[in-house]
Amino acid sequence: NLRESWYARMHAALLVAAFCGLTSPASRGRAALDGLAVRKGRYLSPRVLAPHTTRTAPVAMAAAATVPAPPPEEAGVPWPSLRVGSKVLNIYSIAFLAINLASLAVAYPLLIIASAHSLLFDRKQRRAIDFVVSLWAKICLLLFLGCRPKVVGADNLPPITTPALLTPNHCSFLDIFALSAALPRPVKYVSKAEILRIPFIGWAMQLAGHIALRRADRKSQLQTFRDSVQCLKDGNALVTFPEGTRSPTQVLGPFKAGPFKMAASSGAPVIPISIVNTARAMPTSALLPIRRAGGIEITVHPPIDPTGKETDEVCREARAAVASALPEWMRPSDC
Repeated sequence: NLRESWYARMHAALLVAAFCGLTSPASRGRAALDGLAVRKGRYLSPRVLAPHTTRTAPVAMAAAATVPAPPPEEAGVPWPSLRVGSKVLNIYSIAFLAINLASLAVAYPLLIIASAHSLLFDRKQRRAIDFVVSLWAKICLLLFLGCRPKVVGADNLPPITTPALLTPNHCSFLDIFALSAALPRPVKYVSKAEILRIPFIGWAMQLAGHIALRRADRKSQLQTFRDSVQCLKDGNALVTFPEGTRSPTQVLGPFKAGPFKMAASSGAPVIPISIVNTARAMPTSALLPIRRAGGIEITVHPPIDPTGKETDEVCREARAAVASALPEWMRPSDC
């Protein structure tokens, strides 16, 4: 059609300019990627390219995606943008930060009231704090990021009084927002100690009883393990990202055994979860969201009972379940 023809001509001009040395290597990579998307008549899920990188994703990857995709013109980082150290910011990032801080003026009085209630009557689960955090995450996603995540298989979550270990894939800091806003039961997180020290957001996570992951030494790691097992025994749903870090390519990484040992020690079922499209709004190369989120889909898989199973077996089952609901280009070669 006329629109695709116009885009094709524009990308042809960009490619000619790029390979004549008129644009940066990063622009060449984005132009080539966008050009492929337009020529194939569909959108390729973006990977924000680092400076002087020309790597592109296979065209076949986009075909397997089951979630809505943004239009081709939104590939790459929306301009004008700037780089702060190794991270990217743009105007949308600054607007998001300003509005988000303003929303905390409303959320924090509620959080203080909820914290007083939890400390007096509900020290183990702190449901009142969880409610405020979930409400704030919903507001952030819906009003400021323009997104209402779709949840598939929510009935696989156990009742609110039953402990569960949730093991999602991890591509973006927005995974935490998406899970907190969309899941129909409150959750705690095993999160890096650095995140729990972030003003306002980290403080709220500490008040809610989230677990700090300290990697400094063996003693700190054992304390994290004990805190996590106790959290599960107290009847909470605990989220831990078994990849151990965010995937910069969005491809599912290897799972570590630690989370599944927690499940075995506490007797809690393992609930694999697949998350798609959070990295489009906030990739690992971004300090804050760089565009409105859209098409976020969360798939909750049936629980895995760790009783009587080896840790490696449960780990493999959970990883295979997570991979099964990811688009083809996010699946590792061994799944």
